[in-house]
Amino acid sequence: MNSFISNFKKNHKKVLVELLGLCALLFLFDRLLFMAIQHVEASFYTHYSPYSLNDKFAGIENKEQYRILIFGTSRTYDAIHPYYIKKQLGVLAFKEAFVGKGPMYNYYFYHEYKKNMGIPRVVIYGVDYFLYNITSERHWMQRFSKDIVKDLYRKPGISLLLANKAGIDSFCNTVLNNLLENPNHNKNVLIERDISRMEGYLGKSSMGDIAAEEPPHYDKYFFFPYPGQEGVYFSRLLEELHRDKVMVLLVSLPEYEGTYRSNKSHRIFRRAFRLFQRKFANVRFLNYNHAATFDLANTKYFIDGGYGKTNSHLSLSGAKILNRMLIDDLRKSLNENEIQKRK
Repeated sequence: MNSFISNFKKNHKKVLVELLGLCALLFLFDRLLFMAIQHVEASFYTHYSPYSLNDKFAGIENKEQYRILIFGTSRTYDAIHPYYIKKQLGVLAFKEAFVGKGPMYNYYFYHEYKKNMGIPRVVIYGVDYFLYNITSERHWMQRFSKDIVKDLYRKPGISLLLANKAGIDSFCNTVLNNLLENPNHNKNVLIERDISRMEGYLGKSSMGDIAAEEPPHYDKYFFFPYPGQEGVYFSRLLEELHRDKVMVLLVSLPEYEGTYRSNKSHRIFRRAFRLFQRKFANVRFLNYNHAATFDLANTKYFIDGGYGKTNSHLSLSGAKILNRMLIDDLRKSLNENEIQKRK
């Protein structure tokens, strides 16, 4: 009997040791594989967008002459142009608006901008209907320090692979999409890298293929409320701009009539961003996305959009009209002498 108990204890202890050893191996494998994936990710995103912010800032002369900083997504990239601001106001504007740059990217970029360019006098931020429903693309975030990126994209857990599954899946999708990428993407990225080319970019001509007739049925979209994906970073940016005494213009850009009707919660959208105007004395909300203000039905003023589509970009001719209106409102918010001032 004693011999049976003794053997049982030995076998039980052996199984326990083997089980603990297996768990340790799985734990080690999980860590090593996750580290390998992180290394591949970093290499991929660095290759995907190798141009650093240091490179971007280093090529700029007369940094003290840049009074205005422009934030936003691709809609702002196609809508608001430094060329017109310089022509009408005589000041330089640094445009950082581009596809894939959400509130989180803009928040961290502003820190780097201040260190390299100083505090701007005005920030113009193109606010989209879907602003709280987007995330900053990882390859842009790769421009910031490794510690920032690591903290943002590494979630703790017993299994790092399981805890970070969503991020790993997103990376795999990015790699696949990269293989099918629009060949015009690289051309746009070359513009994004060069401040002089950004200053000379005036948009694209209307392609004339927007369907103007309203169909009997089409998708409609609710406004995605704060904080959404990165709304917290948007608030943090506005708080910092308030501390830095920077005038902020939150600009609701025109969208084609079909898109306007598809984005059905405009009242909620306007209320959400006017809250910041009431909260911060330095913030103004400018709404150009209204038929009484801008001809939303004119297909020549847009390059895309339509019924059932939540995204719409201004064309070259549409942007020209929008910039004229924006500069007039900018003059009303700040006279030109105030724009020239720096801290």
